[in-house]
Amino acid sequence: MNIAIEHSFTLARIFSAKVAIAFYPPKKDQNLVSIEKIIHEKSKQFSISYRFFEFGNLKKEPNNSIQQLDAILIVTQFSPKSLNNLKRHSIYNWILNAKIPTIALTAHSNINCSYENIIVPIDHRKESKEKMIWASYFGRFNKAIVHLVTPKEKSASYIRTIKATLIFTKKMFEAFTFQYQIIKTNSKSKNINLEAIEISKDLKSDLLILMSNRNPGWVASHYGPGQLKKILREEKNPVLFINPLKDYYLPCS
Repeated sequence: MNIAIEHSFTLARIFSAKVAIAFYPPKKDQNLVSIEKIIHEKSKQFSISYRFFEFGNLKKEPNNSIQQLDAILIVTQFSPKSLNNLKRHSIYNWILNAKIPTIALTAHSNINCSYENIIVPIDHRKESKEKMIWASYFGRFNKAIVHLVTPKEKSASYIRTIKATLIFTKKMFEAFTFQYQIIKTNSKSKNINLEAIEISKDLKSDLLILMSNRNPGWVASHYGPGQLKKILREEKNPVLFINPLKDYYLPCS
């Protein structure tokens, strides 16, 4: 949990927010002494307030707590067990139904993450624009460099959508004073996330922004999206995981 605590306070500093902490699944007998000490030290270090809370009716979570807390991001640290392809875990259903994005971490994620070097793969889906909006927040409020990784497609309709996303992105990014770079690849949209991972290693990035499928299906909802789990098992990069077409609460206009 230490990784998630560190990242939570870093993100709270970036977005001028507070930190709310809960256990999932809920553990009423959890020994909080050592965790509270770490959190208190981070609170003092960043001058950021925090609180513990308990989830309510689990069938209505996490969106019930998201609404009550006015939350903008979920930060969660996945256990090795939850990344096992043969194990069901209810956290995935939560993440795929959440109305805000999730910062996905593991015990081997980079703990000293500044969120200043962002990788965003673009595919042929028009929902890719939602990833650009979140990338812009890190650029605007954290002076991050944003690397846009683009595919090479033959389909005219795919090319139009990708071009429209880039026009939208350029217009938005250039309205603010942060750096961005377009990296053209020979990969198709279906492989662009894997290409982005390799590029993230070369650029030593500290955040990869990914998006779920519009209809993830039963398997992904119960066992987790296969590609996301593979990335979390093998890579150190934190992942900002976004669900398309959700009624997001955005941190700013």
